[in-house]
Amino acid sequence: MTPRPKPPREYDENPPLDADFFARARPAAPGEAARLRAVLERIVKAHEEGLSVDDAIAQARETLTGVE
Repeated sequence: MTPRPKPPREYDENPPLDADFFARARPAAPGEAARLRAVLERIVKAHEEGLSVDDAIAQARETLTGVE
């Protein structure tokens, strides 16, 4: 796995779940949860088998980009 750069200091990885957060929220599109589950399972399986997860993560990025 390749190391990821650290996020900017001001980045909040645990933002408050306030009205602004829920204003941007949207329900999952049909099949979206299944696609995301499948790419996550590929990442976990590659990790468990001791394989590089870079390809599985690249597929996950493609999937995430496709559903946005």
